[in-house]
This record gives sequence, structure tokens and C-alpha cells, in this order.
Amino acid sequence: MNFRFESAQGMAQMHPDTFEVTGIEKLKQVVEPGVFAKVCILNGGGERIWTKVTEVDGIKVKATLANDPFGFKAEHGDPLEYTLQHIYNVTSADGEELA
Repeated sequence: MNFRFESAQGMAQMHPDTFEVTGIEKLKQVVEPGVFAKVCILNGGGERIWTKVTEVDGIKVKATLANDPFGFKAEHGDPLEYTLQHIYNVTSADGEELA
């Protein structure tokens, strides 16, 4: 499936008083294989969903869906690729908030 993503960084720039996300430099420090990153997939009307990061190359991220989406056809474990600008939140495997 060809996923389309909402830019978390773009949302923060458009709504600086009401929308906060972690900056790219901090994301570069904490996003690594094994962590979970929340992104907003625009397919099916838009849904924020957790992904499990499998690879990071600069600002490019490869991951798998960490749960089943409601608004579009995809399944837990499906692969996807996005960039750091699309990340809303990051947690460790044990649930600790990293960003």
C-alpha cells in the first residue's frame, strides 16, 4: 500500500500555540530500531497510528505497523517508510516516552 503521511513538523509550524512536537534534532537522537513512533497516515481520512522502527538512515525511517488501523486496509506488521518530519511521538519498547 502507498501510505500518505501528515507532517507533524508542518502542523507545529502552522499552529505553534496549540500543537507541539519534538524537533528533528532530538528525533535524530532517539529514533532507532526497536522504538515505537506515532505517525498520522492520511489514507482513509487520517489516523494516528503506532509503528515499530526497523531501520533509520539519516531522516528516513523504515518501520512496520504496530497495530491494525481502523480507517484503511492494512495490517499489523505491514512495512512502511516515512521521514522524521512525520513523527508525532516516540516511546521505547517498554512504553517510556522518549519524544
